Amino acid sequence: MNPNLQLSLSQQLKLNPQLQQSIKLLQLSQLALQQEIQYQLDSNPLLTLLDDSYSESKTAGSDSNPELNANLLANAFPNNRNTNNVEAPANSRHIDSGQQHSTYSAHNDGEMSLENQFQESIGLREHLEWQIQMSALSRADMEIAYYVIENIDDAGFLTVSSQEIIEQIQQDFDHRFDPDEVEAVIHQVQQLEPFGCASSNLQQFLLLQLHLAIEEASSPQQPTLKLAQKLVRHHFDCLCKHRYPDLIKRLSLTRQEMDNALSVIQQLRNKPNHQYIGEVTEYIRPDILVYNLHGSWHAQLASNNAPQLDINHQYAQALRQSNNTYDKQYLQQNLQRARWFMQSIEARNDTLKRVADWIVQHQQNFFDCGESALRPMRLKDLAEDLKLHESTISRACSEKFLQSPTGIYELKYFFSNAVPSTQGGEWSSKAIKNIIKQYITAEPSRKPLSDIELANRLQEEGITIARRTVAKYREALNIPPSSQRKLFTNS
Repeated sequence: MNPNLQLSLSQQLKLNPQLQQSIKLLQLSQLALQQEIQYQLDSNPLLTLLDDSYSESKTAGSDSNPELNANLLANAFPNNRNTNNVEAPANSRHIDSGQQHSTYSAHNDGEMSLENQFQESIGLREHLEWQIQMSALSRADMEIAYYVIENIDDAGFLTVSSQEIIEQIQQDFDHRFDPDEVEAVIHQVQQLEPFGCASSNLQQFLLLQLHLAIEEASSPQQPTLKLAQKLVRHHFDCLCKHRYPDLIKRLSLTRQEMDNALSVIQQLRNKPNHQYIGEVTEYIRPDILVYNLHGSWHAQLASNNAPQLDINHQYAQALRQSNNTYDKQYLQQNLQRARWFMQSIEARNDTLKRVADWIVQHQQNFFDCGESALRPMRLKDLAEDLKLHESTISRACSEKFLQSPTGIYELKYFFSNAVPSTQGGEWSSKAIKNIIKQYITAEPSRKPLSDIELANRLQEEGITIARRTVAKYREALNIPPSSQRKLFTNS
């Protein structure tokens, strides 16, 4: 085999640095974009931040529509019933079910409350350790307390036994503590704030709360509290399984006594870390604002979330006057980087504005009538109309949020599959889910609608879908079947 040389021509598509940066910026969320802008400001001396850009943008609105001012935006939300799109916590009816906490809310003023600043600066374990350092424990007990705190989970429960804590200390320091001493320190940690941290399980945490309530309660409240304590201590399994008639019969109680005791138990917390210390509330800053102008809905970029950038003219002047080759090359490279970055930011805003305008224009009925009027949309349709690639549309909609008078929605929320209607036109799958939810909400509690009955009602609306499709939509809404929704009254 003899070596030889061959010459061939080929074409390859390569992205230049500016295009790569534009693609990267387009898919960033609002928070990630601010971090990237701050990084560029710190690393590039030719890039600077215009003075008072934040305050000016907050009052002046978007540059893309100078006719709008702060008063117009304020009038765009006259009946903002649910701007934050936050659901109220559901009241727990069982001792083993927790409250629901929404993670979505609007935060437009750019300032954080003292509570959130405290949450960012300290976690649950750090908060407990600080209290231990302020206590009068001995050095040995303080070391035990540190090991106890290290083994507490985010909910505040102790994840190991006292024997395992003893083994951990012995392995690290070759010293074995007495089990009673460890239990005493665990009890000390349980008295800290939040109260009940280091409880081994829910039952122990409930008993700690009841014991404290009995000590502080007046005489008329004592019998009910002690009955609740007895139920939790000796009949916890029956409580979890809701076998209340068996408990009434076994303990010779009246229905009123049982109801009073259950009411006390249901008011107790189900996790020690009720303050969520260490969990930072993540606020959503909308990228798009939707407003109503003369009966039509329009989109506007929320430009107050991004600072206004410019070239540092002092360094640009130094570039023109410099005779040093190295300095001139360094400044020239950073000047090009600054221009590319500013152009990429403009391209991002332009693409996001075009996508938002298209979505709002095609979803006018949604903003007027709600989710049941949501039209089906596909990325392909939007890409064809805007002469963009589907991947570009996907990046533009990723982690971007729109604020309307009815709430905050992710841009991807507006895209859904189409279901043909027998009466002409198409239905969005999300609109069908909303109709199913409305049917179930209005159904009789003693005779809930089955999936077949739901499919028949949808048929009357001109929506022809199979029973299994109704079941799939119902499960996506976390709604149990009719057999589980039926309410039975205790005889």
